[in-house]
Amino acid sequence: MFIAGLSVFFSGPGQTYSISIFIDYYIADFDYSRSFVSGIYSTATLAAGFSLFLVGRLVDRFGQRVIMAVVASMLAIACFWNALLTGAVMMFLGIFMLRLFGQGSMTLLPNTLVPQWFRAKRGRALSLMTIGGFAGPALFPPINTWLVDEIGWRWTWTFWGIMLLIVFVPLAILFVRNQPKDIGEQPDGQVKQGNGQNRWSLKDAARTKLFWVILAALSLIVSIWIGVSYSWQIAVIFLGVLLIVAGPSAYLFKRFRAKQGFNGKQPINPNVDENEVSWTLKEAMRTRAFWFILFAVSVPALVNTGITFHIVSIADGKGLSAETAALVLSLMAIFGFPVSFIVGYLVDRISVHYILAVTFLGHIISLIVLLFTESAAMAIAFGVVWGVVNGFERITLNIVWPNYFGREHLGSIKGLAQTCMVISSAFGPLPFGLFYDLFGGYQEILLVMLLLPITAGTLSLFAPQPVYQKN
Repeated sequence: MFIAGLSVFFSGPGQTYSISIFIDYYIADFDYSRSFVSGIYSTATLAAGFSLFLVGRLVDRFGQRVIMAVVASMLAIACFWNALLTGAVMMFLGIFMLRLFGQGSMTLLPNTLVPQWFRAKRGRALSLMTIGGFAGPALFPPINTWLVDEIGWRWTWTFWGIMLLIVFVPLAILFVRNQPKDIGEQPDGQVKQGNGQNRWSLKDAARTKLFWVILAALSLIVSIWIGVSYSWQIAVIFLGVLLIVAGPSAYLFKRFRAKQGFNGKQPINPNVDENEVSWTLKEAMRTRAFWFILFAVSVPALVNTGITFHIVSIADGKGLSAETAALVLSLMAIFGFPVSFIVGYLVDRISVHYILAVTFLGHIISLIVLLFTESAAMAIAFGVVWGVVNGFERITLNIVWPNYFGREHLGSIKGLAQTCMVISSAFGPLPFGLFYDLFGGYQEILLVMLLLPITAGTLSLFAPQPVYQKN
């Protein structure tokens, strides 16, 4: 779990929230226009998206352990490459490698690894993994800004390459195992039949009491960082939300332990067949649910990337400062973090396509709030709603694939889904820019974007878990 979360965190060098810090320096040092650099970025992202499917195939063939070490090493090389940029061709190749190995592969791998180890507890396991996903956008922008000011953008890229090689790659090689059966275990930490009594393992204990201790410590650290970096008022609000979440969570956790009777038996997960069947990619593609869900998971990538890429310009058009826009992005990460734990619990008990539909209802609400945002207070409200929706997304968009189609061919299936998401993210900024040039603002494109979550939510309702039929 720790390595999976760390993998999501170390995807940061290839994520938009990190690369965006370098864009103005590229424009200044190479004397390129903003539209030219944006074009390179979108084209490179598109090329990376089409290449990502191959990574999924390699995961199915060689396993997560080997591919994770190779991908992290390639991402380190990409960082070193970007430190040596001399022109447009090198910039295209550098961004291509960052997006392929960072944004795509370093998030694909943990999302195929964790479902191999968990079935009944899959939702809660993925929610733990999202710690890395929320830590990335919260930490990478300020760290990059500070490093660029202190040592320059070239040495900043070098720093991240070194960190990947000396921190992440050794940990991946030492501690990652592809499946529980590789070390004589079964999913969710259960021992195999005949190996002893059905009892709690050390991993089960670590996911109970120790988890809450770690969560409390992380929450305190994050709140202090918020207070120092932004505002102590926001830090207090963050802690308040955590306390509100902690009460129901503690109650649900107590009921969960009581149902288990402390004998290690797992609660029934309505999304996972006890005799789990694994679909091949071709078999999955023959189902209606596959195509409905594929469209649904691509929508947030397009809409969120478009809003994030233009967030400063959107704020400026509404008379708000760049600092307010940055605060919105931070609030999105901060408030999504606790929500993901609640969603992780829910998806283990409620059919995931219903929760996916609720997620898109939240998307609709967030876009409506953004449409009517005219003040800093409304912008903060949008950031909070957007964060809650993001907390839902982090779990539902990833858990739906192993729950629907099993674990054996998850690399190929999730690889195709990740490819579509990366391609969608490449197209995200374009319609926002075109509508801005045509209408001088973003209200019209936000109205058009409303159609996407409406459609995705409807399709989700008509995409229950398919029934496997052997031909």
